[in-house]
Amino acid sequence: MAIDAPDLIHELRSHLFEWLPRQPWFDALEGEIDDITVIRTETLRRQWPLVLWVPLEVEIDGAPVICQTVLALAPEVPDVVPSGAILGEVPSSTGPVMAYDALADPEAAAAFVAHVGDGIGTTSVTAIVDDPWLTTLELAQRWELTMYRRVQSGAHPDVELTALLAPDGRGLTRPPAAVWRKNHHDLASVRRGVRRGESTAELSRASVTELLARRCQPRENPLDVIEPMGTLGQALAALHVGLADQLGTSDGSGSTLAAVLSSRLPRQLDELAIARVSATYRRLAYADDLGRFIRVHGNLDLSAAERTRGAWTFTRFGCCPDSDLVTDQEPLSPLCDLAGLLHGVGRCAAAALDAAIAERERTGDGGDDPDFYEQAARRELAVLAEAWEERSVDAIIAGYTSNDEVHRLLPVERISRDALLTLFELELSVRDLVRSADRGPELLRIPVEAVEDLAAASVRARW
Repeated sequence: MAIDAPDLIHELRSHLFEWLPRQPWFDALEGEIDDITVIRTETLRRQWPLVLWVPLEVEIDGAPVICQTVLALAPEVPDVVPSGAILGEVPSSTGPVMAYDALADPEAAAAFVAHVGDGIGTTSVTAIVDDPWLTTLELAQRWELTMYRRVQSGAHPDVELTALLAPDGRGLTRPPAAVWRKNHHDLASVRRGVRRGESTAELSRASVTELLARRCQPRENPLDVIEPMGTLGQALAALHVGLADQLGTSDGSGSTLAAVLSSRLPRQLDELAIARVSATYRRLAYADDLGRFIRVHGNLDLSAAERTRGAWTFTRFGCCPDSDLVTDQEPLSPLCDLAGLLHGVGRCAAAALDAAIAERERTGDGGDDPDFYEQAARRELAVLAEAWEERSVDAIIAGYTSNDEVHRLLPVERISRDALLTLFELELSVRDLVRSADRGPELLRIPVEAVEDLAAASVRARW
């Protein structure tokens, strides 16, 4: 079937302004899009449904971002495709056809996987997981395809670092079996033998929920996480030592670190908020005990570590939505990754506490003095959640520091380690604030008041 490319591109562009913000991987709202350019279309399948690879340049708040999507064209949209995945009608040589997200159609998705998979053959998509600028397709026969939605020149860390670390035999990473690359741009990777393990997020959520339900001491919790959190810390230390050995280290520079942290501040902050957080980062210029800088994971949180057969595997390297490949390749303190895990533990405890309080309010009996009862119950749950967090954090740090080699990468003084961790956790807290905000087209900026308390937070003693 022939398609008039100029007419198709024109119609696609008109639909994309409304369609893109609805996609779970697209990290902008409709009101933030200034312009869209369809760079080109490339046909990956030449029978119904046609499958097209479509790179786009999207101007978001004045900054161009090149991203990729895969679209299907067919006379009719299959019933299985949800309405949010449908773009609309576009022209063809045989008359109007419908355009929609190819990954939402099993037949079109299988054709895309076969094209990208370089020899793995046709396989079905069993699940799709979307994150900002990232889509992961879980496939049958234990395959996995990761699509890097933001197109950038150079080796993607999720390809480069996982392949680099794989030969060490410790199972810390899964190297790609195939990489879909065009003109030095890593677009997607395929991994074989993926056995989905229990993520740290799932493990933590189950543990703290059980603790709050039982209202027992953390050490009495049947789902206590001290052992797996300890081995997670050991695995992260091994990862950092491996990266240091393979790619070397450099002297830690406060000015360099401040520049990197400032460069990846979320665009949704208003100018005064950016100035406030950047001023906090600039204090690093006077720091002289920062340890060694290495290539780091760069996107580590509780969902990026999985436990399989008692070992830990790290995934999604360099997929932070607020940075780019140039920033991701800058050496940083390994405490950046450690902060990601500790921050995730804190978020997990807070979410479980909120859920437990809501459940008690729904089902609790306050007796003669319900207000007093509820306040006491909330205090008890808060103390337990904090105790769970402290126990988990202590276990991760104890496991991490049990590796003698990792100490050569860290600041010498404990207070310096705590200060660096606090700064990295500040960065993560600012991102949380932006991503959890209920923003509409009329409110696209997070004001300074929302970050003042974060920037003024005291250093937490972790070591």
